[in-house]
Amino acid sequence: MTGVESQTREAAVGKASSRKRATKAGGTRDHTVPQMYLKHFAQHVASRKYELNVRRLDKIDEPFPVTPPGIAAETGYYWGISAEGVPHHAVEELFTSLEGQAETVLKVLLNDPDWAFTPRWPLSPDQRHVLAWWMAAQILRTTRQRKRLTHQQAEAPDITSLPQGVHTLAQNNSHLRYIVENIATLALRLEARPWALGFSDMCLLTSDTPVAIWNRPDDEDQLRAAAMSDILLPLDPHRFLFLPSPATRGTDRHKHVDHLMHAEGATGFALVEVAYDVADQFVIHHPQHDPWKHWKPNSPSQPKPWEGQTHSAPQYILKYAAFPPSLNIERRWTVEHPPPRSPDTAHA
Repeated sequence: MTGVESQTREAAVGKASSRKRATKAGGTRDHTVPQMYLKHFAQHVASRKYELNVRRLDKIDEPFPVTPPGIAAETGYYWGISAEGVPHHAVEELFTSLEGQAETVLKVLLNDPDWAFTPRWPLSPDQRHVLAWWMAAQILRTTRQRKRLTHQQAEAPDITSLPQGVHTLAQNNSHLRYIVENIATLALRLEARPWALGFSDMCLLTSDTPVAIWNRPDDEDQLRAAAMSDILLPLDPHRFLFLPSPATRGTDRHKHVDHLMHAEGATGFALVEVAYDVADQFVIHHPQHDPWKHWKPNSPSQPKPWEGQTHSAPQYILKYAAFPPSLNIERRWTVEHPPPRSPDTAHA
């Protein structure tokens, strides 16, 4: 076989492979929120079976059970087209790699057998680096982020004439390109900020937008928003990461470095409100840790211009004291709730 014949054969194989990938492209079930993250809000009901409660925003008072693989999934969401016109799943592969590394760090934060706050806090530089990249991915990958980008595109290219399978891939490209162009810078900005590991007396929820950028969730400049805003990431029904903004840190030297935080009383309710307000389509909570037992939405959420919403955006200001690093909270309070107070003790 001559060299030309060999190259021709390789090219033919390459085209066949591309056609095969194009057939598969768009047919995968891609998760917009990591399953490994959702498991932290799930009840372990059987061997390898975990169950969440989900509330859709348009039917908020009708919770229903679901497993982590069964929610926050979109068909073909992370498929794109390379410069050579070849379908690829590279962004999904990146996220899978980040999730594997981040899962190890999340176990450090959440799996201490005795304490709610891991004695291994603050995290090591390597662990912070891993988690910062993973958090950056959660900010950039969401359905809310894609809708924001699509809405802000003044003149999107006309792709209506493309075949349906290619149409879907090309439609995803601007979002995928945005992720690739911004994830490294965003991760560095998150990594450079002080972090608070927090415990909330109030049961927490998460959503299809797990990282809440306070007051600026849909800012056109997401890098600036992430640098200037408070940032909340619920970790499980009672623990969270909070990155205080420059304004929230103020002159309190304890907040200019990694610290601990105890969200008591109204502060815990505020965290639930913020997490709820940035959800795109649904919120998620543990079956045994239901915020609706004590809380209900009582104000408009962050507006969604792509749905024609024009109401004023809610604004949040949080004041808190850093939790003394010499103290801790027993692990059992991450799964147990204090019994209701009797009328006789309620006013004691």
